Amino acid sequence: MQKNYHSLVRRAVINSRRIPFKIRVLPVVLCLGMPMVVVADDRVMRPNTTLDYPGVAPTLGGVNQLAPFKYIPPGSSTGKAPQAGIDLPKLNPDEQRIADQYAAGDYQAAGTAGLALISKQKTEDALQLMIANSLAWTGRLEEARPVYEGLTKGKNADAANLGLANLHRWRGRDDQAAPLYRSVLANDPSNADALVGLVLAGRELSPRTTLSFGGSSDSTEEDRRFATLNHRWRDSSGTQIFEVETSKVRDALPGTKADQQDVSVRYQDLNMVFKPRFELSMPTQDNRTLFGSVRLNLNQDRTLIQLGRVNWGRIAVNPNALAQGLKANHLGGSTWQDFSFGRVSGLVNYYHISDGNNILAANLNVDPAWRPIGKVLKPFFGMETREAKFNTPDYWSPVQGSGVAYAGLKGEWGEADWSFYSSGQLSRRLFGDAGNGWSVSAGGKRWISKDVAISMNLWAMASRRDNSAYRARSVSVNLEKLWQ
Repeated sequence: MQKNYHSLVRRAVINSRRIPFKIRVLPVVLCLGMPMVVVADDRVMRPNTTLDYPGVAPTLGGVNQLAPFKYIPPGSSTGKAPQAGIDLPKLNPDEQRIADQYAAGDYQAAGTAGLALISKQKTEDALQLMIANSLAWTGRLEEARPVYEGLTKGKNADAANLGLANLHRWRGRDDQAAPLYRSVLANDPSNADALVGLVLAGRELSPRTTLSFGGSSDSTEEDRRFATLNHRWRDSSGTQIFEVETSKVRDALPGTKADQQDVSVRYQDLNMVFKPRFELSMPTQDNRTLFGSVRLNLNQDRTLIQLGRVNWGRIAVNPNALAQGLKANHLGGSTWQDFSFGRVSGLVNYYHISDGNNILAANLNVDPAWRPIGKVLKPFFGMETREAKFNTPDYWSPVQGSGVAYAGLKGEWGEADWSFYSSGQLSRRLFGDAGNGWSVSAGGKRWISKDVAISMNLWAMASRRDNSAYRARSVSVNLEKLWQ
């Protein structure tokens, strides 16, 4: 009986797309059912691997390494919790429990209990500072912000302004963080956390030139080499961001080669409504098609959507696609939502390609608050899917779909002048031509002087594609020069 049952199920999966389709569209449905919210921070991602060019998903066999996540240290910008200096009067049992959780480093519990407490009663400013710190240090930035803002006058003003400055820097608003660090230093010139924070914010606000180069290869013998030269600067207010970039890629398969160089310009005004980020790019050789996209931040920086016409030949990482000059209309969005158990985030990208094909890729990820092996190593799990209208040898297009569930660990360590991140995950087939596999990513950055840094990113994976074993790997090196 059991054998017959499994035979029927297997036959239904092969001969009918109804059951797998429900699974493969689950990330899309869940993402659309959540508020479209995201904190965008380009500093933790390589150029052109953000929502702009997410055409390949690492777990599913893409050739872009996993981007390092933004680790928020359990304490100040130096990574040490400034518990000393927060003087508390006599507390009631509920308040004391929160203070004890804070002192023990259980910031997730302290933040959750603290929010519930201050919604019901007036609490001491010193305890509110602990609650705000606990929220910020566990990534709940929007919840921490009003608590900090309510403490910027009085004896805890410097500590609240320091916390608020760190919060702005973590959410990518270094232009708002720098004045707050200076205000703290005006009252306390030796404040180590403010000194470090001002250095980090100053790096992001400074004009910079970045040279990136590297390559990728996979088990189909596809090989890519690339080089990018980027210059980014801001106006005097720090709110208008300008970029110019030129890059070249060379893709090869046995018997086939193609290369392309392009020029791109980008602009964003953080003071404009929706903080739009515009991009225009064009190949400098044959097929000089103009590509463009706009990215919008909605709902107080908690919504990110993007639409435009993109260079699919480059995204595809295939010399045939590059030689044909394939293009695509793109619509994408990313989302996160905090719950008591952790953060749920999602990403959906739809491409309508000039050859008539459609690609739909989605990701649903959970970052639980649970820390079974310490505060630095963070577990995560989720699922990724990819759909195609038809299959073509010019790029990965699984007509049967491809979907995996994954789970792993990620961590980041660092000080003011260096950082290191790593991530590893195992994946299991859900449907289509996907397979069980693994993916690892690592990278680091070192400031070798006050205005020169070098960084490296490594990525590798193994899974299945087109009903056969598939492996891929990539490496990139970045040289960065600040013009202070």
